[in-house]
Formats: sequence, structure tokens, C-alpha cells
Amino acid sequence: MNAAGKRLLRLEGESVGRPVGELLPDPELASLLRPSLEGERELALRRGENELRVRSLPLPELDGGRGRLLIVEDVSGLRRSERQRAELIANVSHELRTPATAIAGYAETLLEDAGRLDPEVARMVEVIHRNARRLTELFDDLLYLSRIDGQDGPLPLSPVAVAAVVGECLDKASAAVAEKELTVQTFGLEGVRVLAHREALGHIVGNLVENAVKYSHRGGVVTVGARRRDGGVRVEVIDVGIGISPEHHERIFERFYRVDKGRARAAGGTGLGLAIVARLCEKMGARLSLRSQLGSGSVFRVWLPEAAPAPD
Repeated sequence: MNAAGKRLLRLEGESVGRPVGELLPDPELASLLRPSLEGERELALRRGENELRVRSLPLPELDGGRGRLLIVEDVSGLRRSERQRAELIANVSHELRTPATAIAGYAETLLEDAGRLDPEVARMVEVIHRNARRLTELFDDLLYLSRIDGQDGPLPLSPVAVAAVVGECLDKASAAVAEKELTVQTFGLEGVRVLAHREALGHIVGNLVENAVKYSHRGGVVTVGARRRDGGVRVEVIDVGIGISPEHHERIFERFYRVDKGRARAAGGTGLGLAIVARLCEKMGARLSLRSQLGSGSVFRVWLPEAAPAPD
């Protein structure tokens, strides 16, 4: 152990030759040096005002392949910057949402009597209304992401009926589905319950359904279903739309990442939907995956633990 490690972990005395449990009194921290541990592990610690990130890596060349290396980093400045950024985004979004909502409201009022307007003026008011609505949706998503990021620890989980959540999401998407003349199919939903945060699961499925509708071809099919797998449940949202090329799969869940900026502008949206999905899955301990090819549609899957059946 070097001097920086001792200083960050606030350890006293000589470290060489001491038992790990005596040197590192925090059991969770000491467990990162267990010889039986496999792969990499990471732990967040607080020492006084310092926030630490501790990584445990295998060192196969030591102790007959049983060696471990602890890397301790002081991430206090990084976390402070992240909190300041989140506060700034939340404050700016809150302040800008009010005028954007007012603009959208007045434009909508004018459009209710569009027949009395000059056609060119009516077209301009429609553009104002559409873009004000997009700004409002952007600010709403930014505020929601800020709330997620501001919550410490995982979200509380409880049994949730998947069919009810999917039904609500499909109801909200019904106007967009009708406009594009899509067919919606469901499978495996009845009687399936998962351990989830209900509001979060609603946002996850809602965003995935919205994306599936948005990027489907007119007259296409959107499918939402659930499959039991290995003691858990895999919730799937499937479309046969334009698809996503594999080189974008790693970054598709980043905030504001666009596969095709021109196509994204035409389809609308804020560029935050999949980032919200990924963050909520992380907060619930759910696993998220994507399978897609350009021109062949997309399959988004969310793995959740299965809850006990509802009592009769």
C-alpha cells in the first residue's frame, strides 16, 4: 500500500504484513481483497468529506493467481461538479419551461381559430406551437433526469403487474399509432408481475413504445410482451422499423446522442428518452439490452426479477 492509499483510506501505522481484516476495518472494503473474488469490483466510500471510488482488480501473476489490486481514487471534485451541473440544468430548465409553456399555450389558442388567419400566418403559428411544445418536452425530460440523478441509492421495488403498465403506455401512444396506421400486438402479459418501481417502469416502457412508434414505417407493427426466463421476466418492445446500425449501440443510451440528426429532427423528440430508460434501469437494478440492425427494426429488452403471483 502506498502513502496515497493510506492517506485516502485514513489508515494508521505500518500496513505491510498486517492481516487485511485488521488493516481495513470496513468489512465491505476488506471483502474486495478476498482471493476467491472473480473479475473486477467497484465500491463507493465516504471518508469524512471525501468521496472515494475503490476498484478491485485481479492480479493473476501474484499468489498463484489469487492476487488482487485495490485502486483508490478521490472523486470528490468530480461528484461536486456533477451535482453543480445537475443543479444548473434543473434550475435553467425550470425557469425556461414557464415561458415555453406560455408560448405554446398562446399559439394553440390562435390555431383554434386558424380559419380566420392568413394561411401563411397560420403556418408560422403552427411552427411556433410545434417548437414550443418540443422545448417544453425537453425541459420536462431534463427536470425528470435531474430528479433521478438527485436520488441517493436504488429505487424502492414492489410487485407490479406488467399488463397494467403496458396498457397505460399503449393508451398514451394510441393517437400516434393511429396517425401512422400501425398495428400493435402484445404477448405474455397476463398474470405476469415483476419487482419494480411502478412509476419508473411506466417511464421505461412508455419511452420504448414511443420510440418504436416514432421509428416504425407507416402501416408497420409494434409488439410489446413479456417472457419468463431464468427466474426473471424479460419485457420486450419490438418494432420492424428503420433500425439502428451496430456501431451506434454503445452510445445510443447517452444523453442527446443522435444516430442521424436530420432524421431525429424530422421525427421529433428530445434525445433524452433512452438516457432516461438507461438511468431508471440502473436505479432499479434492471438489465437493459438492444438488438438491432439498420433496416431490420429493433428489439429493446429489460430484465426484471419476477414477483410472486397476486393473491386470489
